[in-house]
Amino acid sequence: PQDLPVDIPESATQTILTIVATSMLTVATFALATMVTAFFGASQTTTPRVVRLISQDRAAQAPISIFIGAFMFSIVGIIALSSGFFTASGRLILFSVTLLVVILVVGALIRWISKISSIGQVGETIQRMELTTSAAFREIAERPLFGCRQSTRAADHGRPLHATRLGFVQNIETGRLQKVAETHDLFIHVVARPGAYVTAARPLVLVSGTIDEDAVNGIREAIVLGRERTFDHDPRFGLIVLNEIAARALSTGVNDPGTAINVIQTDVRILSEWFARMEQTHPEPGHDRVSMVAISPQDILDDAFRPIARDGAGTIEVCVKLFEALETIQVVAPDGFRAPVDRFAEELMERARAAMSHPADIEVVEQAASRVTGGGGAQQR
Repeated sequence: PQDLPVDIPESATQTILTIVATSMLTVATFALATMVTAFFGASQTTTPRVVRLISQDRAAQAPISIFIGAFMFSIVGIIALSSGFFTASGRLILFSVTLLVVILVVGALIRWISKISSIGQVGETIQRMELTTSAAFREIAERPLFGCRQSTRAADHGRPLHATRLGFVQNIETGRLQKVAETHDLFIHVVARPGAYVTAARPLVLVSGTIDEDAVNGIREAIVLGRERTFDHDPRFGLIVLNEIAARALSTGVNDPGTAINVIQTDVRILSEWFARMEQTHPEPGHDRVSMVAISPQDILDDAFRPIARDGAGTIEVCVKLFEALETIQVVAPDGFRAPVDRFAEELMERARAAMSHPADIEVVEQAASRVTGGGGAQQR
């Protein structure tokens, strides 16, 4: 339109764009430096394994993206104004959009300040780990064997097939394995679940039937290997990382049993939710030619509590909370966890007796142990 209610001078828009361009470059650089510092702090106060997780936080990445986008918008706007590209109506539109960008930047800056004040903190990191690990356990509850038949290691025999390189199993495409098995008339037993480290001594699968090169390549391509463990299909890794946080908190230099207790309670919530979902879901195996071993209850308990039991055996508060956790698991867990819980409780009581010197402390721990072992742990002297 030729008759505009407002004629925005070119200098006004260019001044605002120049301010935005100058400030956004500084703010984006500062935000990136602050985030890197927060990641380093998180690796020092918790464990380096959490950096990959918190660095994927979209709430932290989005403001930086807005800052960089505002900087690029301002540069392009300044170039277009300087070249005389805009008419009066174009300058009005550019001025309006510039104001919207300024408002968007202010909102992003407020969110960034709120986010950066908590990112990397121990409590916030434990909460993120709980959400991530719970999501992995929900997947395992719905597909505990990834659609395969359940089997034991002793029940399946066949030719061991190894990976061409060392690494951690990150994902298994069981549907692809089923197709390979059907095509070549094979039965495949998956030995290495996600999270397993495969070497020349640890095969990927055991194959029954006549296997050729095409089948070997198809099986290997269906199993994704990587240099590091991931959280997505490997819930045990989440428990391990949580325990690394607790172990650091219990170290002599930190001496923070409260964080260890927080991790214990987090582990109990994660496992309790998993047990509840296991009771609600009854998945049917979809791949009749592929079998897999279920997660061992003993491995779950070891991943969740053994490092804390080892490092916190001399701390009465930690021991009592561990026995309370075992008591809860004994009540809500499936039958397969009963014997491992009893063994773990007896081992924990032995550790506590070896680490504690005051009879009153030992007596308190024995009382907590008796609620798990039915008095057996407390009677052993």
